Amino acid sequence: MAMEKQYVIKETHSRAITALGFHPLRREILAGCEDGFIKTWEAESSLPVMSSHEHQGWVTDFLYWSDPKLLFSSSNDGCVIAWASGGGVHDKIELGSPIYCMAINFKRHQLICGFNSALRTYDLDENKDSGHVINLKSVTENTDHTDIVRCVLCNESRIYTAGYDGKLMCLDSRGLSKIFCNHKAHDAGITSLIVVKDTENNTRLLTGSFDKVVKIWSQDGQLTHRLDGFLATITGLCYVPRNKTVWIASGSSVASMYDPKSGENVSDFIGTFQGEETEKYHLQILKYFPEMNQVLGSTSRRHVITWKYNPSGCITALQCKHNVESLTYTLKAPILIFNGGSDGDVHKWERLQSNHFMYSKETFPLTEAKSKVIQIRNIKKESDGHQRPKTAPARMQQPTVISHYAFNKPIIPPPNLHKHANVAHLKSFFIESLDLLLVASEDSNIYMWGFDDDAVNALQHMKPEGHDDLIKKYGVLLPKESLLLPRRTLRNNYMNAIHNVQENDSVTNRVAGFICKNVLMGHHNVVTCMAIVPPEAGYKTTYMISGGWDRRICIWDIEKGVLHDCFRNTNPGSLDTIELACDGIILDMDYSQKRNEFAYASSDKMVYIRKFSETGRKMTLCNTLQGHDGEITQVKWNHLKNHWVTGSEDGTIRIWSEDGMNCEQILAAHGIVSALYIDQVNGCIIAGVGQNLKVYDPETYKLVQTNIGHTDAIRCVIHIPDRSQYLTGSWDRTIRIWNAFKLGDRKSVV
Repeated sequence: MAMEKQYVIKETHSRAITALGFHPLRREILAGCEDGFIKTWEAESSLPVMSSHEHQGWVTDFLYWSDPKLLFSSSNDGCVIAWASGGGVHDKIELGSPIYCMAINFKRHQLICGFNSALRTYDLDENKDSGHVINLKSVTENTDHTDIVRCVLCNESRIYTAGYDGKLMCLDSRGLSKIFCNHKAHDAGITSLIVVKDTENNTRLLTGSFDKVVKIWSQDGQLTHRLDGFLATITGLCYVPRNKTVWIASGSSVASMYDPKSGENVSDFIGTFQGEETEKYHLQILKYFPEMNQVLGSTSRRHVITWKYNPSGCITALQCKHNVESLTYTLKAPILIFNGGSDGDVHKWERLQSNHFMYSKETFPLTEAKSKVIQIRNIKKESDGHQRPKTAPARMQQPTVISHYAFNKPIIPPPNLHKHANVAHLKSFFIESLDLLLVASEDSNIYMWGFDDDAVNALQHMKPEGHDDLIKKYGVLLPKESLLLPRRTLRNNYMNAIHNVQENDSVTNRVAGFICKNVLMGHHNVVTCMAIVPPEAGYKTTYMISGGWDRRICIWDIEKGVLHDCFRNTNPGSLDTIELACDGIILDMDYSQKRNEFAYASSDKMVYIRKFSETGRKMTLCNTLQGHDGEITQVKWNHLKNHWVTGSEDGTIRIWSEDGMNCEQILAAHGIVSALYIDQVNGCIIAGVGQNLKVYDPETYKLVQTNIGHTDAIRCVIHIPDRSQYLTGSWDRTIRIWNAFKLGDRKSVV
């Protein structure tokens, strides 16, 4: 649910733009200028329609009256002009004083106008019985303001006004009697006022001022939030109900985005303005028009910009400091997202409860994982009879090298090139049953991150006094008979509550205090892929199979954290390549629990399907998938449709039969397929093709959704069913979140 820039109209007028409007009937956008000109363009195509010059001063506001299909424009020349649906002047009304703002009270059939130190209401006269569409003889006036009334809004039976005198007032629409008045709402004149209504039927007021402050008020005039830190005068405010954010224009080329409910700045998590900070203009006026789901803005360089709602646009963009190579997530609530990047660190993201845009971030550093490697090597030396050094030997200073992994690299460089500080994490996987995060790295290691068991053991031997906070934090891990828990009945109640939390909402407790628990060292080169074989497949433990540039397949016992076995080729004449599983480097891998088979893609343009076995010699070859003209970068098992799916550098996606004997369908992706995933709800094929995410229907194989927003290649994609979201990681250093495709709508959305 994103607002994305639709177009920019640069050739507008020679004078500054002072008002923006929209004509719903004609589907046209309007810009009023300081010399009285009004310019109109087609809302969809941005083509110019007409230019008129009926006002003699600044055009200050536009207002559409739906019943007679009239558009009002006001000016500081003292005139209100009613424009007919054909574009001509329907009526011109002289009010005698400059008009600075307008609103319509549809309930009382009144036009409300703001003047200098006054607010007036006029009865509307659609049939011109009084000579004009406004009855000038039926006037009600309020003079509580002492300066220009710059803003007026009508909400139900109330009228809200704000002006350059700093006052915020609420009036009864009958007789303009005062309900409340804040004489010092701001320290300077108020320039902007909007009413925000959310889906929970809450109403809030937002005001912006010359004092560079935005304030959020309840509908009764009580201050709830103060937003400051803006660079200049607040020149524009608008609320976008589609993503429930407020846009604020204040002396910058980008609008600041805030959540009106919490008052938090969510600009860093929404990709609408990312990358536009260097534009040579300042945003000034902002208006939202629900008829077109458009935001209309003007700039200091007299440009008109439109942003349009895109249902397949990016919901949230998480900024990273390095290229994103891998993604995984936890199933239990609260859902946690882990990503590995080219810097070698692992990052954990958790969505905040205050809104759906902001995420907290925690980093698990590479240095901790490297320390674990040194520790394991020292233990191995001791077991071999060597004396363990008192301190770890100082490592040689090596130059920093940018991560050089590329899935289409034909030649495997020597392993010593991978012993540098920047090692990319190319694959990650979270095992729910063991609370373990597995991360496969360029440095030939697989890192296992998990909960700090030592902290729990130490807690169990602590004295109860003075450790209530620790008991609360780690209580989920204590045995039921622990003396640290409250005694007698309270202990039982406490444990029942704890175990209820453990079943429903325990991930936060389990992930807090993550450490690198083990390092799986068995590969000789880059590890590119992993696949999990759960105990449900008929085995007594959890196995993991891995592959990489060394062309070997390793079998790991995850519960013990040891190398269980390796694939061994038993074919006659294969003594020289007894541990090599294919002719090219292994790029991807997946496991089919139904068939107890795993498939791995190779740079030799083939996919090998083998029977999984705890014994490496018994991993018999079942079939090979051949047909791609380029390196096969991705292979996935579709458990909902029971077939294999492969993606390749040749720009195609192929769907294979369950046994791999036949290629059932070929999809033209029109680009290198660098990421692949299966929708866990409907079986759709989700593919990262270059910079775009493409979704294919599993029945018709038609392209049903395209998500555009990344500026570099997509490297990984996952699907979170509980949130109906796709997540993509890219070399543009962002993680982007998109709405998942629903089979009820089988049309392409671009």
